Amino acid sequence: MPSKKSPATMNIEKHDLPAVDKVERKAVQRYGHQRRRRGTPTMFPIIREYIRDQHGKVRFERLRQAENHLLRFIEIAGDRPLSEYRSADVSAFAKELSERRRLSASTVNGHLSSLSALFNWAIDQEHHALTENPCSGCKLPTGTVVAEQRQQPADKPLTLEQLRAFFEGEETAAGFDTPHKYWVPLIQLHTGARIGEICQLQPPDIVLIGDRIPAFRFVASTARGKSERRVPVHPKLIELGFLAYVAGLVGLATLWPGLIIPRLGSKGQNVGMWLSRHLERHGLKRSGRRTEAFRSTFQHHLRLAGVPETHINALLGHMERKSASTTKKPLWLTQPEDLLNSLAKLDYGINFSPYAGPASARLK
Repeated sequence: MPSKKSPATMNIEKHDLPAVDKVERKAVQRYGHQRRRRGTPTMFPIIREYIRDQHGKVRFERLRQAENHLLRFIEIAGDRPLSEYRSADVSAFAKELSERRRLSASTVNGHLSSLSALFNWAIDQEHHALTENPCSGCKLPTGTVVAEQRQQPADKPLTLEQLRAFFEGEETAAGFDTPHKYWVPLIQLHTGARIGEICQLQPPDIVLIGDRIPAFRFVASTARGKSERRVPVHPKLIELGFLAYVAGLVGLATLWPGLIIPRLGSKGQNVGMWLSRHLERHGLKRSGRRTEAFRSTFQHHLRLAGVPETHINALLGHMERKSASTTKKPLWLTQPEDLLNSLAKLDYGINFSPYAGPASARLK
């Protein structure tokens, strides 16, 4: 007769919380059954309570990362009531990550920041019998982190050979079996937009600027509220039939029928995970390269084409610093044709094939 799983483990498997990797899942299976000791909750159920409380307050990607950090802590330090942890436990955790697991100082400090945030939250709750944060003073030296960050590359742009392998290879092209898998990488490569921005597009977000230039209307949430920018549709996307594809989506509320948007996740989460697997499967995932590699590739090749930095920033949505007395209008509003001309300089020289997925998936 199979052993009965703990309620905590079963909830994780039902995706009550964001997914955890194999290492953290082992921690859940190992410590989940110890959720209470004499009426005092251990750290594992408090993590679940903390993650639920933070939904809607913290970006999903950051929240999922924090959860992984916290589960890694109980894997290494054990699952105990919060009041039992001491600074020595946190220091031993940091030492394990940096010396045995060879994580960078900045990554270790990221784990400690997540841990410290949980302890501060628990102190504010006042019902976890915690009065001091054991993480105080446990971070690795700032100088070490800064030196590491100077050595670490940003998202590495893909080379033309790698782009051809991704878009021209028969094996990789076979993976573009839905409209969003085909169009999202292409749009990111020709607009520099983030995956989440592209996945939330609706047919009304394909607009005209200057009364004649087709453009994407991207809306992003920032610390200051929502920001909007419009990016001309690259001539290559028009040539491949993007505007015709949009015209066929009559009555739909999304550009990507069939794309599943997680209830608690970011809109681009599923596409990002698919793209990451796709890059890795075909040998294109490298250290320092994340799923926004097409965004950095777009920026890199615009610079190679001699496009002015002001135009690149306008296309990418980089905010300009403004004085309190200025209300500068965006370039897409004042110089749409110049912006289109700069964008048209981008030519990867790749033979992009038209979408050839199942006909039922095109307008499903």
